[in-house]
Amino acid sequence: MRVTIRQKNLDITPAFHVYIDSKVLKPVRRLLQSTKDSALPVLDLEFERSTMHHKKGKVFRAEATLTLNGRRIRAEVDDEDIRVCCDRLKEELERGILSYKSKKTALSRRVARSVKKSLRLDPLARGRSGAREREEG
Repeated sequence: MRVTIRQKNLDITPAFHVYIDSKVLKPVRRLLQSTKDSALPVLDLEFERSTMHHKKGKVFRAEATLTLNGRRIRAEVDDEDIRVCCDRLKEELERGILSYKSKKTALSRRVARSVKKSLRLDPLARGRSGAREREEG
């Protein structure tokens, strides 16, 4: 996986870089480990301080764009603390990756259900049911 980390109006310290690696990159790598895609996944992370003169409120912003086989998974978070932004960004990325991974199986199951439904016969057309039949007479 190719990772790009950008910053705007913010300095990424080595401690914060380790925090990003442990909180965002490791879970994303773990989730993408089981996918057998031909293209290399690309993860672009951007951290910024949206305003320089405000001291309170949602002044930090984190954004992530994950590209998998031409499909983009985006996550964007605003918060008061940059570390909280990282945690919430990880949750949104995980949600998007799990949705991407489960789409293939959901589609195949949906097709299988529709084929089974179209092949299903009317109970009267099957002939005898498993129950004992009474003779009239």
